[in-house]
Amino acid sequence: MDGETTGADGADQLSVPPKWRRGKRRNDDEWLRNAFRLIDLLARSSGQADLSTTSLLDVGCGTKFTAAIINHDLPIGRYVGVDTDADIVAFLGTSVHDPRFSFHHLDAHNDLYNPTGQPLESYDRLPIPDEQFGLISLFSVFTHLAPHDYRAMLKVLRPHIADDGRLLFSLFVDEGIDPSRQDAFSREVQRRAEAGDPAVLEAIAERQARGTDIPDFVDRLPDRPMMEAVYSERFARELIDGSGWRVEALHPPELPIIQHYFICRPD
Repeated sequence: MDGETTGADGADQLSVPPKWRRGKRRNDDEWLRNAFRLIDLLARSSGQADLSTTSLLDVGCGTKFTAAIINHDLPIGRYVGVDTDADIVAFLGTSVHDPRFSFHHLDAHNDLYNPTGQPLESYDRLPIPDEQFGLISLFSVFTHLAPHDYRAMLKVLRPHIADDGRLLFSLFVDEGIDPSRQDAFSREVQRRAEAGDPAVLEAIAERQARGTDIPDFVDRLPDRPMMEAVYSERFARELIDGSGWRVEALHPPELPIIQHYFICRPD
């Protein structure tokens, strides 16, 4: 069966073709190394040595966590993956037979990944069995969400968290320009503005209209909608308020592993 192989110890292995691998890291070493680092981050954020006792809901799951856990026998209590890509969900559903794993399709609209899907606001909860999780993760999901979907996603996730659980999600946060680079940055902006660079002129006009150096939200690559959805910290926190979550911490990037990431608790 496509996707299945048998390892030397006789255990089922998951062979993931390149077409089912997302992100910039496509070869086995880089792809799995990134998965190992993120899984370690999840454990650390939960105050655990590993995920052996954790029920994890991974939204925007892709395939790398499943491949890393199965092929390298990483500990996991329970893993439920949700993705807007029906083909990935079908591939995982037919290739993974470990009872700790299940996979579900969320046909929600996203300009980048699922432009024909249903509005996220139309969902009250995720299309998964009635279950609550100790940990919910979303890597490279909020990085592609417009503000209305940012808040809608938080509300959709809320019914699925245990009372003592945590939510971890990565996002792009615009913190402005480091003071040590401010002069050089200003000179470059001035040069490009004088040259009539339309993108720079538009950005300057927007920031002037807002009366702030950092806009609440910018779709940073308009030619590729929602490829890089960038938020000010103030606005990112404001969207969490009243969504059923409270912020425990906003962590700085741990590059090249992850951008900024929030850890939230149920409110």
